[in-house]
Amino acid sequence: MHVLLGMNTNRLSLRTTLAASASLLLTLTACGGGDDASSAAEPAATAPATGGAAITIAGFAFSGATEVAVGTTVTVTNDDSATHTWTSEDGTFDSGSIAPGESFEFTFDTAGTFAYHCNFHASMQGTITVTA
Repeated sequence: MHVLLGMNTNRLSLRTTLAASASLLLTLTACGGGDDASSAAEPAATAPATGGAAITIAGFAFSGATEVAVGTTVTVTNDDSATHTWTSEDGTFDSGSIAPGESFEFTFDTAGTFAYHCNFHASMQGTITVTA
């Protein structure tokens, strides 16, 4: 009887180990095991795509592009420790909340000068001029 109990315990231990291993493998795969998962989990790069421009949020301030041509996609990346927004005064664009390490893209399709701010931090302000 003791041998049978030992076998059942070993089978249970083996099942538990296999279940834990499978769970760990699924977790690792979902957290970056493949190209698709890793690109979704990583924040967007601060360098914009070709033909784009970048604005970086750091130290509770905006820096980067101040003038772009119509058709330019501006990538705003939050390299700060707090959540921010990139919101135009006239309602042309509004990023919503951009968490630390996250980015927002907007393509300008009209010329003009656009004042913007962070909805959470009134001292954070800037302007971007879009030329034809």
